[in-house]
Amino acid sequence: MKARTALMLAAIIGVLFASGAVAHAKEDRIGFVDFQKVFAKSKVIQKLNSELERDLKSEQEAISKKRDSLESKKQAFEKKTSVMNEDVRTKKEGELLQEFKDLKRYANDKEEEFKRKGSGLMQNIMKELTDIVTEIGEKEGYTAIVERSTGGVLYMATTADITDVVVEAYDKRNK
Repeated sequence: MKARTALMLAAIIGVLFASGAVAHAKEDRIGFVDFQKVFAKSKVIQKLNSELERDLKSEQEAISKKRDSLESKKQAFEKKTSVMNEDVRTKKEGELLQEFKDLKRYANDKEEEFKRKGSGLMQNIMKELTDIVTEIGEKEGYTAIVERSTGGVLYMATTADITDVVVEAYDKRNK
């Protein structure tokens, strides 16, 4: 009888430990977020990207117009070179070359400026998205949230996807 009671007590304790482990495992929540999808769906991010692209396109058009103007100036100069004295021709040629160099330098500077703006914008967005994911993780009781495309995730149930929640939170925060 004592052996039987001890065996039942051990079985009950085993079941309690096992159910505790299962209950604990069920409490762990793992979610994922797809930042590529966030960038594609966020109205605010799309607007910021459109503004940057618009500014870049506007600058490229201005540079293109200036380049066309310089090409016209160069063609006009080349037509007149035969009637110019050598000093005037050399001086005008130098001025024209300098204008082309200045334009090239300006275009390179603008390209670098837009790269920096884009990079800075991306860093700010990613920092804010990371903060939002952290807030959601803490508030909703997630054990871990991984980024789908870089997290090595091969499978994740769609119920673990918090991407839309992140998009909504980001857009709401940045209206």
